[in-house]
Amino acid sequence: MRLPRIAVLVHPAYAAAFCAFAVGGLYLAVIAQQGNGGSRVAFVAASLAAAGVAAAASAGSDALPASLAAAWAVTTLWIWVVLGLASIGILIVPAAVPATVALTHRQAPAAAVAAGMALGFLTAVAGLAWTPA
Repeated sequence: MRLPRIAVLVHPAYAAAFCAFAVGGLYLAVIAQQGNGGSRVAFVAASLAAAGVAAAASAGSDALPASLAAAWAVTTLWIWVVLGLASIGILIVPAAVPATVALTHRQAPAAAVAAGMALGFLTAVAGLAWTPA
């Protein structure tokens, strides 16, 4: 008797959102257990959650704002991968890779992607500058 194959296809943006939420929650739990949380920890966790929301929200539309949101999410996730390589960064890779795949499969104008990337860098720089370590 042959069993039927069941294929589960998940949009890469939804996979990225799930991973971003999971890593953000894990990050908050680990830092809270250590007892040394602060505004920077909250900023990192909030930006991971916002990147997850932006990635998932951009999956349903081909409009220009969706492309901007997808590029912002990808940039934000990769920034935290690089900045957190010694700690949480490696755990963000499973969120950043499918978000990047979802962005590359879009028919997004280059200007929207560049603007989204610039907003991602601006968000990270401003957040790190305005939150005490």
